[in-house]
Amino acid sequence: MDVDLQQLPIPDWGLLCPSCRYPLKGLPRHRCPECGLQFDINELIRSWTRLREPRFTGQELPVPDFGLTCGTCGEPLTGAESCACPHCHAGFDLAAQQPPTPWFVLDRDLCGDVPIPTLQVLLAAEDLPHVPVKEKTLSEIYMGQSMTITRLRVPTEFFFETLWLIRHAQVEMEAARTLGRAQRWPCGQCGEENPGNFELCWNCGEARPS
Repeated sequence: MDVDLQQLPIPDWGLLCPSCRYPLKGLPRHRCPECGLQFDINELIRSWTRLREPRFTGQELPVPDFGLTCGTCGEPLTGAESCACPHCHAGFDLAAQQPPTPWFVLDRDLCGDVPIPTLQVLLAAEDLPHVPVKEKTLSEIYMGQSMTITRLRVPTEFFFETLWLIRHAQVEMEAARTLGRAQRWPCGQCGEENPGNFELCWNCGEARPS
């Protein structure tokens, strides 16, 4: 979702003049009226800056593909046209699944097989506010290496949009794996199956059939 950072007047992004802390909301140009500073709006935007409203609130019907399942039968809630499971008809409340805190932690348990760095790129591409949490693993501590981003903090109002992004990434990853399996080829010499991007059989070195 593209956001025009150069739009004027300046939207309510919570930005302050870097010199005198004057609120920049509503200014018709990139110049502080209090201290006269000419500022670059791009330098004031951070990964946690709230640039837009959430795409999903958890109230949408039919239910988008958030990757959520029914607590009664375990079937997906995607496509439900009311607050009742389309499979067992048990009632559900998506709002109750939203974390009660202003920010929630996005870690490996919530991301599943989607790597945290990959998800960070997706959040940035969607102008979705987030704060990277850097930690050191034991190997990094002993080897003196820099810290690795292991978690992300995201405003809770973007909880359902984050779930949607995770699910979207999972679907694309599975499609790529399926395509890779479909493109596997058997070696005409030894019969070994090889990945689609191999031009020589990894087992015997025979060239891929034309």
